[in-house]
Amino acid sequence: MLPRKLKLFVALTAMIALFAVTVPTIPFIVNIASGVSPTGIVVTEEEAVISTYESLLPSVVSILITERVSNDLGEVSLQETGGGTGFFISADGYIITNKHVVLQKNVTYTVITNTGKEYVGSVLARDPLFDIAILKVEGSGFKPAKLGDSDKIRIGQTVIAVGNVLTEFQNSVTRGIVSGVGRTITASGSNLTETIEGAIQTDASINPGNSGGPLVNLKGEVIGINTAIDRSGEALGFAIPVNVAKNALEKFRKHGKITRTLLGVRYIMLNRYLSFANKLPVREGAYVMKEVSSGEPTIIPGGPAEKAGIKPGDVILEVNGAKLSATRSLSTAISKYEPGAVITLKILRGGTEISLKATLGERTAEE
Repeated sequence: MLPRKLKLFVALTAMIALFAVTVPTIPFIVNIASGVSPTGIVVTEEEAVISTYESLLPSVVSILITERVSNDLGEVSLQETGGGTGFFISADGYIITNKHVVLQKNVTYTVITNTGKEYVGSVLARDPLFDIAILKVEGSGFKPAKLGDSDKIRIGQTVIAVGNVLTEFQNSVTRGIVSGVGRTITASGSNLTETIEGAIQTDASINPGNSGGPLVNLKGEVIGINTAIDRSGEALGFAIPVNVAKNALEKFRKHGKITRTLLGVRYIMLNRYLSFANKLPVREGAYVMKEVSSGEPTIIPGGPAEKAGIKPGDVILEVNGAKLSATRSLSTAISKYEPGAVITLKILRGGTEISLKATLGERTAEE
């Protein structure tokens, strides 16, 4: 095994702690992924987790990255330089993973199934906005994971995360609960820094190598894509809601690429603390920043927002009548539309609500 260089993972941790815990067995009624009788099946949580894991396992893949590396003598060799996790979304080999897992070019991505079969993976699309990418391997008969509805997540529900921990311990599973929803975090790694809005928070351990793997409920449905951890605390893992990935898939199938819309503003989603700090009369909405530390304009010159008349200090309250909140950010709200769509924005400006129309642009990977 060649040395691992886990530089590309957002889900990066400085220390591995080996521990064991004893979890009490609690009987309850649950819909098991393999099927349920009309009256329901009384099982233990342990049995439900095992059943879900065994049903999901054929859908989960490990992704290894190899590249040509030269030493001081000019000798070139292939080295494993990282990896992550993904899962099948079709029987003919389409795979979802994190964008940061497959961000590199001029490298080889090897996809390994739970049975140990290896395939060469081709990156077909990288989402210009969210940490999502689509791969493809040649073949058929793969088991696609069942995609759930992340809008129906309940805080406190049991979830499991499956992945290729440390690119060495394949098919690893961890269990936890949904600790929160609608989180906004800034994650960095693999020469990529991005803000993740609407993230699912979980205490199911998300370790290096888990990135791109599924976060699954006890119905065997994928509800999130494991993406990042917060190293400042314990058991703080985050996943992108699966509905974001479903939207990306829809766009890919329609256009052959993942298109995302652009309004052209730098903003923060309000909560009561940010509202108080900025002396605003509302606690929800997208606050168009007046300035940023980089000195760059908060409204892109010549962009859709400037043309629509949006100004720094405005609070965008609604998009086409739908209110913005921690669980429905501005980026998420406009991502459902196509570039060129005309949307109506409700704006709070100086204590007065106004309505503006904006024609959405198309976001590129660089914006």
